[in-house]
Amino acid sequence: MKARRTIGHIALTACALFLLVGLPIMTHFRPGSAQKTDAVSSASLVLPNQPSGDFIVLINTEAHADALDAWSSFFRGEDLAVIFDDIRCITAEGDAAGQQMAERYLAQLPENQMKLRSENPTLLASKAEAGYIDVAIFSREMADALKLSPDTARVTVIEISGEGD
Repeated sequence: MKARRTIGHIALTACALFLLVGLPIMTHFRPGSAQKTDAVSSASLVLPNQPSGDFIVLINTEAHADALDAWSSFFRGEDLAVIFDDIRCITAEGDAAGQQMAERYLAQLPENQMKLRSENPTLLASKAEAGYIDVAIFSREMADALKLSPDTARVTVIEISGEGD
């Protein structure tokens, strides 16, 4: 009788140890499946292709006076300094190249630093010419079709030549 109790106790203890220790080890740690990562490859981000053609970026001069040089450098693709300024970017609906360029810029910035939306092209052109935008991105074709002529006293105009990747 005593031997039966001892064997039962050993079996119960072994089962409890397996459930508490062995099962979690088996489900979370697989031998030989360790992934070798390095700091560079895991932090890489695939940027959308830069569209070909020319682009116009309009920045509200008054709203971004402190960081205007940094934003200009960023949009031109020069060395990027840390910018402590958020922007709301608008593209024209139907301007696929302008939208693609804006998405490329969005991917290069920290999360939530740039909000992106599209708007009716005529309304956007009117707002941009009057300086009632934060940042607007147009392809040269869309700007020419809308006959865009912004008030350079209120809006800084940056012209970009997209080579495409």
